[in-house]
Amino acid sequence: MATNEGEVYFKLVGDFDPDVVTKEIGIEPSRVKRKGHPRPKYDFWHYSHGKIVGDFIDVYEMSAKLIAVLQPKTREISDAIKKHSLMAELQVVLWISMDEEISTPAIGFDQNTIEFLSKVGATIDIDTYRH
Repeated sequence: MATNEGEVYFKLVGDFDPDVVTKEIGIEPSRVKRKGHPRPKYDFWHYSHGKIVGDFIDVYEMSAKLIAVLQPKTREISDAIKKHSLMAELQVVLWISMDEEISTPAIGFDQNTIEFLSKVGATIDIDTYRH
């Protein structure tokens, strides 16, 4: 029986050195991707608490935990975005079970998450896939 899976992460995208941005922000990323040929076209800096697997996925809770770590570094993140001309995004990726006995994910964002994303100029992207 397939269950739900989800991950919420904050990413910075652009043409930059992820090691430099890590030092400027003061938070170790969960992963980085460096620009290469043919892919990826840009450098990426990701921060995540990892993937959650379970019958109930709560995006409200997952994003709130993530933002609780990032929020104290709002100024540093905002400065890095401006200095390096980065794009910032909160990415939500959900794999939803087709089993009707399993609840669908709760998708939404609390006020702190929305305020943080606004302050750093980030967008939100939600990708959903069926299991």
